[in-house]
Amino acid sequence: MTDRPVVIRPPETLLEEPGKRLSHGGVLDTPSGLFTVLVLECPSPPAREESVPSWTVYLTEPGTRHAVLALPRAMAAPDHGVHFIACSFGPVPDPTRMLMVVQHRDLPRVRTVDLRTLPSAGHGALSWLATPGALRGTGPEPAHVWHCGLLRTPSLVFTHLEANPSVPDALAAPGWELSPYRSGGRSGPLAADFTPSRLLHGTSTGGDRFSSYDAIFEAPEAAASFTWTCVPLELSTTQSTRG
Repeated sequence: MTDRPVVIRPPETLLEEPGKRLSHGGVLDTPSGLFTVLVLECPSPPAREESVPSWTVYLTEPGTRHAVLALPRAMAAPDHGVHFIACSFGPVPDPTRMLMVVQHRDLPRVRTVDLRTLPSAGHGALSWLATPGALRGTGPEPAHVWHCGLLRTPSLVFTHLEANPSVPDALAAPGWELSPYRSGGRSGPLAADFTPSRLLHGTSTGGDRFSSYDAIFEAPEAAASFTWTCVPLELSTTQSTRG
């Protein structure tokens, strides 16, 4: 475990056919275990009742019957025909021995990412406006705070910001409260800003072992500054991006 994400694989396209493309936005080894975000692009978005589809994503070691299931969190931008599925697997002792398997009823077949092999060169439809990194202070922190970078589709930008405790009960303090009824009108513990790009979707989740924030922004037309913020630890990182 490290205090910042390590890139196991860069973004790759898993499926491309007329009207449908499935990619992953990089496989990361993070303070909470392996993480990736799947991106399903469909020019004709599914009906609203299907806008948050049911995904099965897991890691397995070839030759065994054991699997490590992800906990997918699906977010949709229906007007853009894009779905983001954030997948957290938890700690994996040796990811270089694993396969990542993706299943969904709308895919023509099961898709597999072999983490034991090198990725195909130039086989990615997604790009990073900023690479994965960490928010760091000047001394030891009670939680590791990291982000998955800025993942860009042609029209959207996605980011995932997460804090994982490095000492017991670190996320039980009042500043980590996720309830919308926080006292004093205080903002959530984690935030992201991409001024002047418009925020389309922002969701906070958390528990004893993590606090996270997922956000979808419209892609900027010109150079812009993106800021990740952890309010309880007074940490903030700003990244300048191209349009």
